[in-house]
Formats: sequence, C-alpha cells, structure tokens
Amino acid sequence: MTASFEIRKVIGSVILTLVWIMCFLFIKPTLYVDWLDNGSITTPLLLLVTVIGVLILVFYHIFYRSTAETTKLSLTAALTVIWLSLIIFYPFKDPTNDAGGAVGFFALIGGLAICVLWVRFFADEIIA
Repeated sequence: MTASFEIRKVIGSVILTLVWIMCFLFIKPTLYVDWLDNGSITTPLLLLVTVIGVLILVFYHIFYRSTAETTKLSLTAALTVIWLSLIIFYPFKDPTNDAGGAVGFFALIGGLAICVLWVRFFADEIIA
C-alpha cells in the first residue's frame, strides 16, 4: 500500500517552523509588551510571540485538510527542524546556565524519538 503525500503541507509546515525559530533568534529577551500605559501589566515579547507561533502551527495542522499520513509527515518534519535548531543554537556549555545538562539529556531523548518517527516513514510498508 502506498501513501499519497501532499508536499505543500510539509513545506508550509517547515517554513512556518523556521519563522517560529527565527523569533527565538532575533527577538531580544529584554523586550516587553506594556498592556497599560503605567507599566503595571507587562508580558515578555518573546513569550507572547512563542505562544502565538505555537498556536499558528497547531491551527495550521488542524485546519489544512489532508490525509492523516501527510499530517504525520508534516509534524515529523516540523519536530525535526525544532530539534535541529535546539542542537545548533542552545548554549549547552554556558557557565551561567545551570540547566545545560538537563536540556542536553532531553535533547538526546528527543533525538531518539525523532529517529523512531522517521523510521516509520522510511519503512518499506506503512500499515494503516
């Protein structure tokens, strides 16, 4: 049995994921959104953009109609891009960062999970 993939959804998902990752790289963590003029209610801009980006990615996968296999492939490609960006851009050996070891451990476990997901798509037969 062969699966019919819609490559447009996968490419769109990867592009949206790359834009979401660029928000982490180019928005300074010191920027805040001041909801009132007196500064009593503020939200970090990076957190706000991160949440909005995740919602856009989730809604993209929900509302872009395609087969279940295409959606699984699109999510796997997006998770792979996120994992690669974590491995490339996260400062694991920063002396001021105490969480480097824990993040490294979970990055390794996440890499194992991504390998398992890709094995499903590279297998000879996909059983529905």
